[in-house]
Amino acid sequence: MLRSRVEHALSAVKGDGVKAKALRSTFWSVVGVFGQNGIRLLSNIVLTRLLFPEAFGLMALVQVFIVALQTFSDIGIQTSIMQSKRGDDPNFLNTAWTLQIIRGFGLWLGACALAWPAAQIYGQPELLLLLPATALSIIGLGFRPTRAVQVNRNLMLGRLTLIQLAAQFIMLVLTTVLAWWWHSVWALAVAQVLGTVIGNVMIRAFLPGRPNRLQMERESLREIIGFGSFIFLSTIATFLISMGDRAILGAYIDVTSFGIYTVALTFGTLPALVVQAIGSKVLFPLYRIKSPMESDETRRKVFRAARTVSALGIGIAVVLAFTGDWLIRLLYDSRYALAGPMLVLFALGSIPSNVLIGSQSVLLSHGDSRRHFYLTLAQAVVQTALLFVLIHFYGVVGAILSPGLTLLLTYPLRARLIARYRGWDPLHDALGLGLGFALTGLACALHWQEIGKLF
Repeated sequence: MLRSRVEHALSAVKGDGVKAKALRSTFWSVVGVFGQNGIRLLSNIVLTRLLFPEAFGLMALVQVFIVALQTFSDIGIQTSIMQSKRGDDPNFLNTAWTLQIIRGFGLWLGACALAWPAAQIYGQPELLLLLPATALSIIGLGFRPTRAVQVNRNLMLGRLTLIQLAAQFIMLVLTTVLAWWWHSVWALAVAQVLGTVIGNVMIRAFLPGRPNRLQMERESLREIIGFGSFIFLSTIATFLISMGDRAILGAYIDVTSFGIYTVALTFGTLPALVVQAIGSKVLFPLYRIKSPMESDETRRKVFRAARTVSALGIGIAVVLAFTGDWLIRLLYDSRYALAGPMLVLFALGSIPSNVLIGSQSVLLSHGDSRRHFYLTLAQAVVQTALLFVLIHFYGVVGAILSPGLTLLLTYPLRARLIARYRGWDPLHDALGLGLGFALTGLACALHWQEIGKLF
């Protein structure tokens, strides 16, 4: 019996069918997320012993502006490759690559222009040079070969995952050496730029595919810009969703406390990173290949895949909720003690994003960037309002819980939009939210004395 089950499982992941590709891609997505975050955790533990909390706070502020530049100018180039029928056409890929490069240089100039205002807003003169230097990594990302997106599009992630893990490990070694040598935030900045270059070289050397060249085909340009018009608007809102907590919180607390918050964030975002990685690398192309609108059987299969991913995220969040405070005390010194109760709250706040991950890919996988923009805009408006109010009254606690509350408040709009493509799974949503909140809420009750120190 056991042998037959093992053989059945092995046969399911072999071959070129959609199911086999999806299973393999899910495996490599999980390996990639846990591997990358394991390296990220190791880096964090090592660097907190070589640098001070202020360095992490400064780098977090730099990332706020870099992510802002990237999201405010995103025209959906990679998403266009993922969903377009011409996603494997060399002319289309070369046009996309050329647009990436132009955008990268433009963003670096934008970072230079923002450096002085950023230094004034946050009262950190180091940002005047730190921001333009770190932003050189954006130019490097512009030269990233499009073959990295192609393997994702076609659910072939094995080699790409290994390349990314190897590049990240090399970056860890570089960062550690530079931090030991300089004992300065500049170690983080220089390592980020070098890490981008190393990643590009490894993708070009070890991933199969044609080299990109500069080209601007009119038809491809028209398709990318046409699809990306609403993506551009959506990503402006996406910045407020993904980085709004840091942008607003950084103006309310000192840079040391902000550095401690970023340590908690490293662990607290792990459940969301896992489900988002699988969502973008597996569920998105799966929805594109097998739409729930095809048949009831296809819909059940896609829902089953999304529920599995959601259960994985909820499970990670529950484990972090019960062990988070202990984990921080085990891995870090007393300067970072408050990151423990923050991590418990992060686990609670991550439940909605873990449950609703299956619906994230429905709209874009059907090419509906307009409705995706409407949903993203609604989330951005609600979350930004919540952040200002809750951070003002509750500080860090408000910043941690606002994203989850936003997803709950905008749930009716989400359900209405994705129902158009038969992508709404209300039974799973109700059960997932109920179970996730019950378990993480119990963990919060057990750690309430430590959480009380955050108010």
